[in-house]
Amino acid sequence: MILFKMVNLLKISQRLKEINVFHKIENELIITRRSKSRVPNIDEDISYLTGVITGDGSLIRSRRKRGGFHYILQITSGSRSYLEYLNFLFKERFNINGKIVRDKRKQRTFNLRIQNTVVFWYFVLIGLPIGKKKDIVIPKYLVDNKLKLSYMAGLIDTDGSIANKRIQLKQKDGVFLENISKELNKLNLNCSVPKVNYTDNVPFYYIRFNNEIPLRFKLPQ
Repeated sequence: MILFKMVNLLKISQRLKEINVFHKIENELIITRRSKSRVPNIDEDISYLTGVITGDGSLIRSRRKRGGFHYILQITSGSRSYLEYLNFLFKERFNINGKIVRDKRKQRTFNLRIQNTVVFWYFVLIGLPIGKKKDIVIPKYLVDNKLKLSYMAGLIDTDGSIANKRIQLKQKDGVFLENISKELNKLNLNCSVPKVNYTDNVPFYYIRFNNEIPLRFKLPQ
């Protein structure tokens, strides 16, 4: 994992050079004119955040009026306190604070927005897509069960529900969910094969499995 951090430091630095962002590296920090961002090791918190972003987050690259791009990580939730907890994790791991704002389009919905190029490219390099979620893959760094369980917990806390000692996880991408079910069965969680239902004529796939994952947000109903 230390090698991962060092490689990511260099890869993020290269991306910043390509988009003409002034920066320098000091120890594990990437320093720009606006921030001092830490590049953390992969741990259970990073795995959890990766699952959260895969569930209810997005990596947004939008054009500036004066040229170049804004690089934004955004996570949506109906719970402001949950987003405050996620913001705490980002502060602890990346030395970066985001902003929590009310979503003007939806009632009782909030967005955590982190406008930081280092954080943005960190999660891109992990394997998360920019923009719309297409061809989602399970990150390759999930090499041990603790990291896998933390990643699954992030997915469930955003896109899952719990009832009768079983968890249901719902996704638009059936192939991704099939790969998730295989990983869950490797963990002996008795996962079903993906099934499909429709919401407003749009297909959604879901799986069900044992509630034996240490969640951080949702509690059994």
